[in-house]
Amino acid sequence: MSNVEQDCLEVAVLGKTVYLKSRGYATQRNSLGIPDFLAAMFRAGCRCVVFDLAECKGMDSTFMGVIADAALARPRQPGKSVVILNADQHATRQLARIGLVPMVCMKQEQVELPEGVELQEMSFVDFANSKRKRLERIRDLHSQLIRLNEGNRALFGPFLEMLAEECRLSRQQ
Repeated sequence: MSNVEQDCLEVAVLGKTVYLKSRGYATQRNSLGIPDFLAAMFRAGCRCVVFDLAECKGMDSTFMGVIADAALARPRQPGKSVVILNADQHATRQLARIGLVPMVCMKQEQVELPEGVELQEMSFVDFANSKRKRLERIRDLHSQLIRLNEGNRALFGPFLEMLAEECRLSRQQ
């Protein structure tokens, strides 16, 4: 079995909480559809998103953009509605570096998901039916990282410029 097959996201909804657990690597390859899914869950009445990173081997900037998008686009309510569980030191440093830690509730101690949470593997791979839509989503998620922390412009600005050019070229085709 290849790494790509092992990398997956599992989901459960219990009450008004969405649980997302990353197994393997959380990347643009498996997470581009999450913002649409979460938006639908918020419309359906969910108020909180829990990202369990206990089995996450690593995450790319697009997945961090997914978390930022959830934190920034959540329904208006008091308190933080995005919770990060079981992040290792490396993941915690990554999230702190991009300025996400103040926007979420980080549980540093090892936490088990509540009883009754039955995770199911869900594919978020088939989000975009075109290269242009895929590029636009990646661009939007990286824009959220810059919205989160202007200092991220130095990290992701050149990448955003490249994506903008790719989007422009894909519209011409």
